[in-house]
Amino acid sequence: MHELSVCQALLRQVAEIADARGAHIVERITIEVGPLCGLEPELLAGAFAVARAGGCAAGAALDIESTPLIISCLSCGARSEAKPNRLICSACGGFRARIVAGDELRLRRVELTMPQPEAVPAP
Repeated sequence: MHELSVCQALLRQVAEIADARGAHIVERITIEVGPLCGLEPELLAGAFAVARAGGCAAGAALDIESTPLIISCLSCGARSEAKPNRLICSACGGFRARIVAGDELRLRRVELTMPQPEAVPAP
């Protein structure tokens, strides 16, 4: 399952972020998934539930935000939203287009629980 290896890599990155900030618990992870990134959000959520076990994100929630597919027309220069199986410019109908957004998987946000500072007894 490709989604499982992606989740494992994502959780390694999240663990590095948490460690760098001195946090031991990850509460929530928010990612953006484009329609052409090669991942199925439902399978990704299922793989996350398995991959998070035993780490600092064991109780973390995963929020998956879908991003639109945006193309830039090489004929007229317009940018428009497109469907994954129909990369056609909405302005001129041209089919020569470059993908601007929608093929990425992006880590957007990591919510951490920071340890409480220990109280120093008053002299």
